[in-house]
Parts: sequence; C-alpha cells; structure tokens
Amino acid sequence: MERKEVLENVIEFAARAYNKEASEIHEDTKIAEELGGQSMQRVALSASIENEYDVMIPVARIGKFETIGALVDYVMDEM
Repeated sequence: MERKEVLENVIEFAARAYNKEASEIHEDTKIAEELGGQSMQRVALSASIENEYDVMIPVARIGKFETIGALVDYVMDEM
C-alpha cells in the first residue's frame, strides 16, 4: 500500500475522531497542538488505524506522535 493512501485514510480517521473537517488536516498537522489532546480522541484514532491496517499502536505511544505524518510513518513501518 502506498504512503499517500495511508495518509489520506489517517486524515479521515483523525477528522472523525477529532470532529474536524478532513480538509483542515494535513501531514504536518500537529496532533496535540492543532487537534487537541483528549485521550478518548486519541484512542478512537488509534482504534480506527488498528482496525484498518492490522497494526498495534500502544496507548502510551499514540500520544507521542507529534504530527499526522509521523503517525503515518509509524503505520507504514508496522505494516
């Protein structure tokens, strides 16, 4: 699977989890600073990614990804 497709999907998942428009989110979007840092939203984002790509994202780690792009890089490495 290509990174661009994973990026598009993660943006969609983030938009749903954080109740934002996907058009407001991009690869350089800072997750905690721009989207918010509530743990329920991070868990929802993580669960969507895990279900779609069959990768595990430890709960303690999901909060450490600074940007959407860094999260995508992790998913790509784990697939």
